[in-house]
Amino acid sequence: MSDDVVFINARTCGIYKSGGIRYKTDVATGKRTGEVDDELNDLVDGYLARRSSPAIRRVDLREVWARRILVPTYFDRRYEAGFESLKGKLGWDETTIGKLERDGVIRVRGGHGSPGNDQRKGHIPYVKVSDIRGLRVNINPTNLVSDGVARKYWRGDKSGLEAFDLITPNRASSNIGEFAVLLPGEEQVVLTKEMFVFRVEKDGDGVWDAFSLFWALCLRATREQWRRIALMQTNREDCGQRYREIRLPVPPSRKEALEASKAFRSYFKTIASAMERFRGEVGHDPDRYIASVVGGLTDGDAYPDASGEEP
Repeated sequence: MSDDVVFINARTCGIYKSGGIRYKTDVATGKRTGEVDDELNDLVDGYLARRSSPAIRRVDLREVWARRILVPTYFDRRYEAGFESLKGKLGWDETTIGKLERDGVIRVRGGHGSPGNDQRKGHIPYVKVSDIRGLRVNINPTNLVSDGVARKYWRGDKSGLEAFDLITPNRASSNIGEFAVLLPGEEQVVLTKEMFVFRVEKDGDGVWDAFSLFWALCLRATREQWRRIALMQTNREDCGQRYREIRLPVPPSRKEALEASKAFRSYFKTIASAMERFRGEVGHDPDRYIASVVGGLTDGDAYPDASGEEP
């Protein structure tokens, strides 16, 4: 009897989640064909015929037992192929998020919590997983909380966040692994609990800073790995502690780290400088503007109750 577990990671099974038949699409024309898109059936036929495929993998039962995971996606090496290729081109060593964390190079924390809909009235942004898009934290003016609610979730007078912290959803989102940078002036926000906040410690092991880490996390070869470790928990994606397995290229020196990430550093520092000037011009009168303009400014409540009291 074999001590292997066979995993078949099919991406389609011939039907949509609604139950309707799924057909293949002609890439050139964009039109559906009459051929059923059933990769699962094709792979099973291939397995029975002893044909090899990167979507079929045998894994030692002891490894499966040690990892306590029985999900085909997790054992699919195709999600790491891009990293292997990039590593070969760069000629650099590699590390993992977990190792950087254990070595004290970075610190990882979660979000604050999730205020109820009835508490979302005030001027301090409440940031949900869907607000992390395009490398930025996008303020939704319909999700704002009062000072009192913010302090409750911050467990103090301040958020504990710092400029150039890096943020990604860690659960219940299709954009797990997509990072945004928190710019100066954006620190006083309430983050939903389903977030990771990455912060590079002071010396960064002589190599890393916020921008070089941001660069490494934004590589396509890095992002693709999150698809492997973000597994379904009931009906929501969740990456648990598996985020520590994400592999990153390690620049050989601070000089090479600076060179690799110079576009990120220049772009976001330019935005930060422009934002500081902008806030200086509009911040003296925040009640004149909509909440997404004033952003994290906390001079006054942009949407007070009719009574004038905070909720």
